[in-house]
Amino acid sequence: MATTTEWIDERILIPDLLRSAPQARPVLDRYGLRGCGGPLGPVESLAFFAKAHDVPLGRLLDELQVAVGSPTPRSENPQPHASDTIYRPFFKSGIVVVLTLGAVWGAYLLVRIALAGSFTAVGLHEVNAHGHAQIFGWVGLFVMGFAYQAFPRFKHVSLVRPGCAFASLGLLLVGLVARSVCEPLADAVPVLGDLAIAGGVLEVVAIAAFAWIIVATLRSSQKPFEAYDWYVVCALFWFVGQAVYEAVYLAATLTAVGDARLALVATWQGALRDIQIHGFALLMILGVSQRLFHHFYGLPAPSRRLSLRALVALNAAVLGEAAGLILMRLAGHAWAALWYASVLLLTAAVMGLVSNWHIFSPSEERDRSLKYLRAAYVWLFISLGMLVLLPAYQFGLLGSAAPDSAAAQLGFSHAYYGAIRHAITVGFISLMIVGVAAKVVPTLNGLNVRALAPLWLPFILINAGCAMRVVGQTLTDFTASSFPFTGVSGLFEVTGLALWGMHLWRIMAGRVKERESVDPPSGYTWMLPGSPVEAKHRVGDVLDYYPELLDVFLNFGFHPLASPLLRKTIARHVTIARACRQLNVNADELLAALNAARVPQRGERLNLPVLS
Repeated sequence: MATTTEWIDERILIPDLLRSAPQARPVLDRYGLRGCGGPLGPVESLAFFAKAHDVPLGRLLDELQVAVGSPTPRSENPQPHASDTIYRPFFKSGIVVVLTLGAVWGAYLLVRIALAGSFTAVGLHEVNAHGHAQIFGWVGLFVMGFAYQAFPRFKHVSLVRPGCAFASLGLLLVGLVARSVCEPLADAVPVLGDLAIAGGVLEVVAIAAFAWIIVATLRSSQKPFEAYDWYVVCALFWFVGQAVYEAVYLAATLTAVGDARLALVATWQGALRDIQIHGFALLMILGVSQRLFHHFYGLPAPSRRLSLRALVALNAAVLGEAAGLILMRLAGHAWAALWYASVLLLTAAVMGLVSNWHIFSPSEERDRSLKYLRAAYVWLFISLGMLVLLPAYQFGLLGSAAPDSAAAQLGFSHAYYGAIRHAITVGFISLMIVGVAAKVVPTLNGLNVRALAPLWLPFILINAGCAMRVVGQTLTDFTASSFPFTGVSGLFEVTGLALWGMHLWRIMAGRVKERESVDPPSGYTWMLPGSPVEAKHRVGDVLDYYPELLDVFLNFGFHPLASPLLRKTIARHVTIARACRQLNVNADELLAALNAARVPQRGERLNLPVLS
């Protein structure tokens, strides 16, 4: 015998479920909904929610049916807590940093380099302060905000010590500002060097607290670690390690002068950047990617065995890269073999790991963020390819095509190596940040991602700027005329990041333009059990609920619906009534045929979107 809860199935949108049965909220909160999407939750189906939060769909539906069908339903919701939206101050701070001390300052330095026609036109401390703001302020703040918000929900637990989590934000921001502002001025005003070092100490404390909170939160779930969890733990290890390394390195470079300072930079800075980029950022993104691509986009599940083997190789490669660079300076160039072997191991591990995910295969979920994520991995492959080809470039192409260049005489191309770094920091890391944020921020704020602006302009600008920088900077080894071309690239990147940042800020502030979003309460409606398909329903949504009705549409002349692409695009925005008018089809006859052909389940309750 049918029960009154049989209308709850995987196709129902969370806002519709909670509007009709608010007593279902505690069940969804238990699996990570709390703080996501406001009072009615995100505009996503129960099937997507179950997949994204890694909970068996059958168990979720059973628990929801019990909660909704209980004779004494509990509809009260837990009191909101500041940690429910903890990502917001971190993301907003990251946007401010990248548009001031980070990308904007970097673009300014690049313009100075272009005008002077030399990469030595800016000082060491200026460059390092910019790089520090990018790693700690741009990457670090977004990683921390995402981890505090998402990781507890992935594990169906609450964030451990949320007060300490907020304190880590304050400590990191104070340390970041002190470090990035005071370091460039330290040679002129020595006391500012002390403030910069103090800022570095605050950053170490903040990052250590962050790592402890995340590990404690993961362990509180009492669940076995997934493969991606180990990537996160290893990334946290490198994050803390590079913070300590960076603070000590800063103190050393501020106190050294002349040749001693140059020797410190030549020996220790390259290893630091490898730990920051390949140890912290790359491992964190690879770990999160394994969770997102499968659960959010329906791509194949990663192989646990391959993933863990790749993780061992990646950690060994990062350690080998750092040790090789340091030993090359301290013990001779023979140690370059260790560095290059580590580069090959790193590249092979990344290629083998990512190929297992099939990220370029068709996905179940397509939205504006996917193009960013896929482009990011293209840039990662470009960066690793350029790194592998570094010896061929330095001793082959450069030696034959530009033997009189400064890079050929020195035996090392700072321009080419800098282009490699830019391909991974902006092309890979920044595009991943932009793409993931474009996915999760609207969801956390209860907006339908598919109804938002596609963000094509920021995508084009960031990619174009990155391509101009990588190509133009490399060409400076061969011709000085490439400097102006390179200098303009930063303006493209900054403009793209600014457009994206303003868009996200408006979403977090609740000021998204009405045309950019669809209000779930007015955009959807319930149909009573057994109610027929009506002219006001969207064609695509009817086919989602009743795929067997495709033949009826085709028989009435809806031939474009034979294309799966058109069923997933145009059909989702056209009502039956409008389509009938455009195709000169009798709507009454079509509706009669559709309702005669559909096979409703007993006790069903339809949840078909209606254009209002």
